[in-house]
Amino acid sequence: MKKFTRMLTAGVVALVLIGEPAMLMAQSSNATQACAQAQQDVQMEVNKTLWLAIGFFGGIFGIAAAYIIEPSPPASKLLGKSPEYVAAYTDCYKEAGKKIQTNAAIKGCVIGALVSIATYGCCILFNIGAAGAAASTY
Repeated sequence: MKKFTRMLTAGVVALVLIGEPAMLMAQSSNATQACAQAQQDVQMEVNKTLWLAIGFFGGIFGIAAAYIIEPSPPASKLLGKSPEYVAAYTDCYKEAGKKIQTNAAIKGCVIGALVSIATYGCCILFNIGAAGAAASTY
């Protein structure tokens, strides 16, 4: 009986040592797949034009809003998935979404700043020209 118990214990230990890395690899593969799917989905679902406009009109505050606000993945994409898949998908979705939002808001802010500088420069040139025309004695 002692010999059987030792063999059973050794067999269980061997199965755990062999099975654990396989389970970890499966979970890692599942998380990688979830992350890849989340990044693909977020590219299609985040409204880049909206964040560009928020950056354009909001300036630095638009960029801050894009960084602070995290997009949430649609629940329909997570139905029937394992908890590990849901966690990996949600984390990757939020991270990729924030990056897309922030980049779009930065572009909008830069475009807004350039438009403001160009408009201000044109106003200055117009005022200089108008002042020169008013001062001339024809």
